[in-house]
Amino acid sequence: MIRILSLTAATFVLFTVQAIGQTPGQPVNIRNAGAFTCQEFQPVVRHEQRQLEKTAFLQWTAAYATAAARSNSLIDVFPIGDTWELLAMVNFICDENNTVKFETALLEAIGRLRPFWVRNSPAVTTLEDPNGRSVQFYSEASTALQTALNRFGAGLQVDGAFGNQTANAIRAINQRRGAQPWLTPDGELLYLLTRP
Repeated sequence: MIRILSLTAATFVLFTVQAIGQTPGQPVNIRNAGAFTCQEFQPVVRHEQRQLEKTAFLQWTAAYATAAARSNSLIDVFPIGDTWELLAMVNFICDENNTVKFETALLEAIGRLRPFWVRNSPAVTTLEDPNGRSVQFYSEASTALQTALNRFGAGLQVDGAFGNQTANAIRAINQRRGAQPWLTPDGELLYLLTRP
């Protein structure tokens, strides 16, 4: 069971734009972001012009993930240094049932990521993809990533070192599912690898 601490006043941020379920001129309060349903969240995250609202969800997600990590005595609950990727994973979980609350989908993502939780070392590896993508990935999570990739037939030696074989296994999975042929993990791949 995931223990979540109450979010502190430091996470209280207001934006004054028209937002989901709000009237013009009223603030977007990220403390309430979890109360929105996935149906309300998904149009925001999928629309290019709704950056301010995306930022509110992003900040709420980052604060919630930090609270989850701290309450579980972890370094982090998400192995990738970019919170946008966690938000992408939540979006895919929302596709499973878009009537649930955003908070429920986020908790589901954090729970599915349990094998990737970073407990011991804050060491980060910067992974550079030849296609121009750069990802910061907790080194400790490489073992869990290799184990998960092996469940998809990668046949990797699970040694905890993110090298060419791990990168090529990610690319092969991405190519098979018609996604970008990245050599680096992202939120969509983690969703796929952790799906029940």
